[in-house]
Amino acid sequence: MLSVVLDRPGATHRVFDLLAAAIVTLSPGPRCAVLGFAAGGVMGPLRALGWRAPVDAVDRSLEGAKLYRRLAKGWGGALRLDRDDALAWLARRRARFDALVEDLSVPSPRGVVKPPESFGRLPDLVRRRLAPGGVAIVNLLPLPGRPWRELIEPVAAPHRRAAVVLLDDYQNRLVLAGDRLPDARRISRLLGTALREIGSKMAGRLSVRTLEAT
Repeated sequence: MLSVVLDRPGATHRVFDLLAAAIVTLSPGPRCAVLGFAAGGVMGPLRALGWRAPVDAVDRSLEGAKLYRRLAKGWGGALRLDRDDALAWLARRRARFDALVEDLSVPSPRGVVKPPESFGRLPDLVRRRLAPGGVAIVNLLPLPGRPWRELIEPVAAPHRRAAVVLLDDYQNRLVLAGDRLPDARRISRLLGTALREIGSKMAGRLSVRTLEAT
């Protein structure tokens, strides 16, 4: 599932609801960036949760964004979207973000997977582009032949604190990371409250675990 396009703010009942809930509940401020915008799946639940601030975003293709802009014309709010490579785009930024969503994916013979940059240069760059107290929100996809530990560790390692969100109905795992991240129990309560607020079926279908520092 690369994206879900809504014609009004609300729940998608997909992982996008969880991304939006993490932004709203864990961000210390209004500055948000999305790496891998696709067709703006996160925007419907994000606006339904009351996030009014502009969103900065980047994607290599703007085809999906055309549909998003048409359907979200009356409610989408301010969006600054660039067509670019996410790594290059983020490297040029001088501003720091309170929430930075990494939702990149690429097709491969083994299905849709994360690009190599997600486990190479990007995690440290994401950390350096976070404002004090900011949160990184990474949507991880399984990679056949690779244990989850090898996918999670490079994403979480640059940060002082990290947690992983396990989903009952999806293979995805979300890594939440930052210097001031709450404990797993509080994260679970915050996400659950936000998801129930928009009537998302994702509520009650997840668990959160703190990642120990290595």
